[in-house]
Amino acid sequence: MMIVLAVTAYLCVVPLGRAEPLDTYHAGWNLVRASGDEDAASFAAEYDLTGATAGISGAFEDMNASAFKIPSIPSDGLGSAPGTKWVFAICGKLYDDVGGTFSFDLVGWAKGNGMLHVICEGNGDLGTQAVVNYPDGDDALGDLISLTGVTYTHATTTLTDTDDVGSFDGAAVGMMARITGTDLTSVITPITTFTDANIIICSGIASTDNNTDSTVQINPSMWADTITLDEITKWSGAVADPNTIYGYDKMQGNITVLNDSDNQVALLVVDLAGLEYIQFVFYDCDGATGEEAGDIRVYGRPY
Repeated sequence: MMIVLAVTAYLCVVPLGRAEPLDTYHAGWNLVRASGDEDAASFAAEYDLTGATAGISGAFEDMNASAFKIPSIPSDGLGSAPGTKWVFAICGKLYDDVGGTFSFDLVGWAKGNGMLHVICEGNGDLGTQAVVNYPDGDDALGDLISLTGVTYTHATTTLTDTDDVGSFDGAAVGMMARITGTDLTSVITPITTFTDANIIICSGIASTDNNTDSTVQINPSMWADTITLDEITKWSGAVADPNTIYGYDKMQGNITVLNDSDNQVALLVVDLAGLEYIQFVFYDCDGATGEEAGDIRVYGRPY
């Protein structure tokens, strides 16, 4: 009798065969692709899919360093399994006030030595929502040029580096700068005049007085607010999610883009069922050209 009661009590407390649902709300973002400009001039220049090119059906170590292994559980340990769908956010440096474009292909492998699957290809544009702290940390803004103690002249919106060491080297008209300081409104605005390595003018600054404590961060990182997909039939968009939780399939289909345009963070949602590795291959994103984005990064998490 006591044994029957003990078993009954156990079944009431711990249902057999039922995993805890995944806590995707608190799953941390994974760095899927570290900062970098384009992998090659085009996707075909990075991966030649004709013939028996070494590495495509060979050992995984032939792939370049930007490939990402899908973790079996979220990196912060919360939840029981990552599910099949992942969501990705893309950010990068905005080198002028009219560009910020990039192109990409997303590929994957079922196993480290498996054949390469092209999942989707597309294009994107950076918005003007800055990557302030999360998930990059405090260095998300202005890692090209970052100066403190800059002298600001209110009447002409002129910023002067008074230590005369040429700290504005590398800046150019049209580059985006984040300006903070006493008696001025913090703003991300394009450089309108590059006088020399010590003097720049940003006419978009709203201020009430001069100061000597301005901080200038040039080429702040922005979130992509536009993603457009080409040929999404490369990876089926009509298959239901097999990783259901108590009968809820979370969303039909395998590929979609959320929050597109209007300076929102564009999100790419992809069903990665059956894949072990993925890789974003970027091109047309050499920041040195001005109109293109640079230092592209990708973050991903279970969806």
